[in-house]
Amino acid sequence: MSSGLKLLSGYGSDEEDADEKQRLPLPDSLKENFPPPFEDEVIDDPEQHDGRARRYPHQRGNWNSIVYIPYQRDVPFDLLCDQIIDHCNPTVALKKIQEPHVSLTRTFVLLYHWIDSFVSSVKGSLQTFSRFDLQFDGLKVYCNEDNSRTFLALTVGFGKMEINKTVQLLDKVLGEYKLHPFYDEASFHMSIVWALGNKKTELESMIPELNKIFDASLNDNLDLTIPITNYICKIGHKIYNLKLL
Repeated sequence: MSSGLKLLSGYGSDEEDADEKQRLPLPDSLKENFPPPFEDEVIDDPEQHDGRARRYPHQRGNWNSIVYIPYQRDVPFDLLCDQIIDHCNPTVALKKIQEPHVSLTRTFVLLYHWIDSFVSSVKGSLQTFSRFDLQFDGLKVYCNEDNSRTFLALTVGFGKMEINKTVQLLDKVLGEYKLHPFYDEASFHMSIVWALGNKKTELESMIPELNKIFDASLNDNLDLTIPITNYICKIGHKIYNLKLL
């Protein structure tokens, strides 16, 4: 396989055009069957991502990956986010998280030839794990490691024990690939809105009022008791559904 991949990576044209050797595009049939090493270089443009920038450069053959609990947004949830955004404006300009979720791993990088065995190991480690319910119990402010973004998140209350057990199982799998485990002092949460830069001080001063908005939403029609029936393992553009018993 490796020799075949080397041959494909050198696929090109022998014709000359304006004294420069032109590279033929990879056939669609091969693009469907082979990973990003054969794609064009990824150019990061923060203007296309609301000012967000990659924390490390894209490298061919490296697949950004994460395991998480998915959350399906609904009208009451979006209304809560809108109320929070309105309350914080104009002091902090917030945007909605488009795919809210509870992370079970850090973002990590897999090599292409690790993917199948990694997914198999994760499925094996979770094969006897049962479904459970999860609830959120309030709002908290978080910053990412380089302080380039600030998040307002719902913290996990009920269901924390099951998530802890899951993280321990996943950490063992990550260790087999010499990948970083989850954070030592994990604070399980689901980010719902975000802002550029470090806005922790500003948002933390608003937490008492924001939690009043949260509590009012719960008393109205927001149901944040979530039946957890599956996890998601996302590797590059690939999505693996990890069903629980």
